[in-house]
Amino acid sequence: MVETTDAGKGHGSGAWRTDDSGGAEGLTRRLSAAHIAALDAAVAATQGREATDVTADDFGAAPLVELMAAVRWDIMAGRGAVLLSGIDLGRYGPEGFKRLHFGLGAHLGAAAPQSARQDRIGFVRKEPSPELRGYLSDTELGPHTDYHEVLSLASVVAAREGGVSGFVSAAAVYAAMQAECPDLLAPLLEGYYYPTGLDSVTDYKVPSFAVVDGRVTLYNYVIFISQAAAIRGEPVPPRLVEALRAMFKVAARPELMTRFTLQPGEIVFWHNFRVMHSRTAFKNEPGRERLLLRLWLNAHEGVPMAKGFRETAALLDRQHSAGTSMLVNTPESLRAAYELVHG
Repeated sequence: MVETTDAGKGHGSGAWRTDDSGGAEGLTRRLSAAHIAALDAAVAATQGREATDVTADDFGAAPLVELMAAVRWDIMAGRGAVLLSGIDLGRYGPEGFKRLHFGLGAHLGAAAPQSARQDRIGFVRKEPSPELRGYLSDTELGPHTDYHEVLSLASVVAAREGGVSGFVSAAAVYAAMQAECPDLLAPLLEGYYYPTGLDSVTDYKVPSFAVVDGRVTLYNYVIFISQAAAIRGEPVPPRLVEALRAMFKVAARPELMTRFTLQPGEIVFWHNFRVMHSRTAFKNEPGRERLLLRLWLNAHEGVPMAKGFRETAALLDRQHSAGTSMLVNTPESLRAAYELVHG
């Protein structure tokens, strides 16, 4: 059931502001010597194995089980995001770090394929992309959600310049709009159709904001909205356009947005529908090209959400497992999505 409530008011609902929650430091868990020793042993024990074959049991030492239980709480019941700091990338090398990242992620969910290439570990970097996927570009990515319940990034190489990440609490954005423009919440709670392929859409509307059992979640991927409208041969409803533009302005406020640059060895996990993420443009230099590892995780234990949130992830999983994808952009579709929220 989706309902409007006073959700979003107060930290108990997951709403937080960077100006009163410690910023990135408030999201950080620093690993102890016991954690590092357990990681050393797990990486050594899995030497020679493919990272995607690693399981939670392989990284099942007591300190790591306790750590990832705390991370799960942070994501599902706390602020919705946590940054793990204190890992020395040089101890493990690229392949060992991949196993480490995948093994920790396995405590939270099952890794999903991220494209028609069926890659369960994604490489976030600048490279040619016929589908014009944002994570393979060096351009700015505004506050948005992706598709699966839990997401993670692990830094291997930081950019020479830029590449600053941003997190903003969906509940805090909801609370701000509830206080300042409550009439604009209605079209966001109603939502719009989503694509199910390159020429088909859902037979129901997927809400942007949803409040289920008192918990605010948000699906903010406007490319889907503009693509669905094009498939249906109609404009996006004007009231929804107005509401989306207002939401983006609120989400970009510095008092709400926590910004940080993920350093090599650092790992961040977050709930995709409780926390929006963004990234500034970045510049590489020869021998120093920004690279992050990415996981999309279908959570073992999720939170209640509106119809369409998990269903879209399941649809993408089926497509990517079959070597196809509806995540295909064109310059025209990207322009339409940009104009939808910026005018």
